[in-house]
Amino acid sequence: MHVQEDRKINKNILIATTLSSFLVPFMSSAVNIAAPDIAKSFKLNAEELNLVISIFLIFSAAFILPMGKLSDTFDRTKIFKTGLLLFTLSTLMCALSNTVEILFVFRALQGFFSAFTFVTSMAILIENHSPQIRGRLLGINTAVVYLGTSLGPFLGGVLVKLWGYRSIFLFGFAIGLVGSFVSLFLLHKEVKNTRQAKLLDSLKSLDKIGTILSMTGLFLLMYGASTFELGNTSKILFFAGLILMIIFVVAEVKLQNPILDVKLFVKIPQFGFSNLAALINYSCTFSASYLLSLYLQLVKALPSQLAGSVLIVQPLSQVITSLISGRASEKIEPRKLATAGMVLTTIGLFVFSLFSSKTSLVLTVANLLLMGIGFGLFSSPNTNVVMSCVPKSLYGTASSTISVMRVVGQAFSMAIVSFVSIMFLKGVKLSHENYLLILKSMKTSFLVFASLSILGIVASYKRGNIYSRNS
Repeated sequence: MHVQEDRKINKNILIATTLSSFLVPFMSSAVNIAAPDIAKSFKLNAEELNLVISIFLIFSAAFILPMGKLSDTFDRTKIFKTGLLLFTLSTLMCALSNTVEILFVFRALQGFFSAFTFVTSMAILIENHSPQIRGRLLGINTAVVYLGTSLGPFLGGVLVKLWGYRSIFLFGFAIGLVGSFVSLFLLHKEVKNTRQAKLLDSLKSLDKIGTILSMTGLFLLMYGASTFELGNTSKILFFAGLILMIIFVVAEVKLQNPILDVKLFVKIPQFGFSNLAALINYSCTFSASYLLSLYLQLVKALPSQLAGSVLIVQPLSQVITSLISGRASEKIEPRKLATAGMVLTTIGLFVFSLFSSKTSLVLTVANLLLMGIGFGLFSSPNTNVVMSCVPKSLYGTASSTISVMRVVGQAFSMAIVSFVSIMFLKGVKLSHENYLLILKSMKTSFLVFASLSILGIVASYKRGNIYSRNS
């Protein structure tokens, strides 16, 4: 019996896709921890170091939409295998880089090849399994992403302390090697390719205008957001990217074979509202760990190790809740679970806006737990809705849309925090002596996020049901 006709989970497909889903966020968060070590090794200034960290996300974001469209016409398994293998080799070259220029190049290539796996891993996972177990598969996938994100700072810190920053890239290379072995030698036996187009034909049919507009717009948006505090040029680039993305959306409506069928957002309310809810959710939650890191270390004056131990509560609770909510979304209408998650997230954000220098660590941990449960309840069911309300032929597009909502949400989140920081902390040294200004900046940011998150509740609730639609 073919795997699509039963409820069994194919282990080879699950191993290959989950390893790639773990590897990319792990590398991203672990390299953040290694930033001081990288700066010292190459004698970098703040702007150069920022580019080493952010260039990965910038290039990843820029190529997500074209890769998603390509994976809907060309064999997405080949795209996945190529992306994972070349990401792994780029990671090795990052470890071997002896100049910052070479490191820039291979960090950019890491980002480029990560887009290959971002848009295909989830599509391959659900395309080759029964719809009846889609929720639990997406729950596992989401949990693994959170696991990579949460283990990155801890394990990255240990690796840097023992063997230096290069060991992080070597560790990532080892994981990628296992995933590449499984995908290259075992995946072809399990995955049935239904797309017969040749690569050259797929590239020729790709929407050129949409590709250029989306790549340029997302590149400028992400670069501007990641360097927002460095000056007016970054702010101009951010808003230029935003304008280009608006032009992109308008242009896509008029095209015959768009890179992103914008009409899907209107034709299928579940698709449109779910993506809007995801955009708002990431915009409101992405910067929370950064703000709380400043709060714990500079306002509460906790040592970095203790602060890190406190902050890990949220991602770990997200991992556990995602596994539960993913499976639950197979029986309970995902809209209800996701909306409940948005409500809990909004409450958590509002509570953080009320914090003071005297707020107990117990309350901090409890609220981080609430936020983690909220985000875990939201993410897996929300993704389930997006992937369930489109045909298999658009799985790549749907997967890339979710990824775009994530990276654009992250960009907005960073920009909001940077804007608020400029209001309260411009020219102010980030140290305990200025804790009152730091606290004011943090509380204002969380209040903005909590207010915005209310719109996320509305979007999540308004999407409608998928089970009644599919029945």
